[in-house]
Amino acid sequence: MSETALKSTDVWDLQHYAENGFAVERGFFSESEIRETRELLTPLFENFAEKVGQRIRDIGAIGDAQPGTRQPEIDRAIKVCPELTQTGVFLKTKALAREMIGRSAHYVFDHAISKMPHSNTSTPWHQDRGYMKAKTHLETVNFWVPLQPTGPENGTLSYVPGSHAGDLLPHFRDSNLHPHVLRTEANEAEAVSPRLELGDLCLHHPLTIHSAGPNETDSPRLAWSLHFGAYGRLEYLKPSNLWAFLRNPMTVS
Repeated sequence: MSETALKSTDVWDLQHYAENGFAVERGFFSESEIRETRELLTPLFENFAEKVGQRIRDIGAIGDAQPGTRQPEIDRAIKVCPELTQTGVFLKTKALAREMIGRSAHYVFDHAISKMPHSNTSTPWHQDRGYMKAKTHLETVNFWVPLQPTGPENGTLSYVPGSHAGDLLPHFRDSNLHPHVLRTEANEAEAVSPRLELGDLCLHHPLTIHSAGPNETDSPRLAWSLHFGAYGRLEYLKPSNLWAFLRNPMTVS
């Protein structure tokens, strides 16, 4: 797997996104916008073991590990902290999604992760759509916002370029991983791992294969994922998606 700094000509343009299934926008957020989001998200991870539930988990806390010590995660953090929807990070990613979609963009899902210092927990290779039912089809733009400088040493995202052009791959559970976690197979030799500075933004297609490694540093690696689509959460109510749910019930995100 190679670390890469995307060339300036590759940084955020529709052609790069269309060909590779991901892109990086350098300096998209100001330091104050990142700080605003960190100050809202960080308290959500305090006393984490007391908050664990269906949408609040630590995927590294298996065996005797205490929840909150490995990789605590919060699905739909904006339900816990609605003020997040008023941040510059939320509003600017929504505006960029609208530009990409070519029409109005609405919130579909968000996910906050704090990869703890010296945590050996990795996020396995997967496609975001792999966590949906097999026939659920959500057309979203998925953003990943690191809230500190991020590289391979603290768990930056790694992408397999062009993998979005294929089909949804089989995803499966592993008895050695947290029950929530799904993974798929990937050609790791083709993967790239962008090094991101404060204010940088990643975006990827819901079929792009990606992962994140462990955090080997002394500080938490905090990141916020945001998904937007033309119809927002109403996308789940399309007849084809309702039929998929009835045939294969599974909690949607």
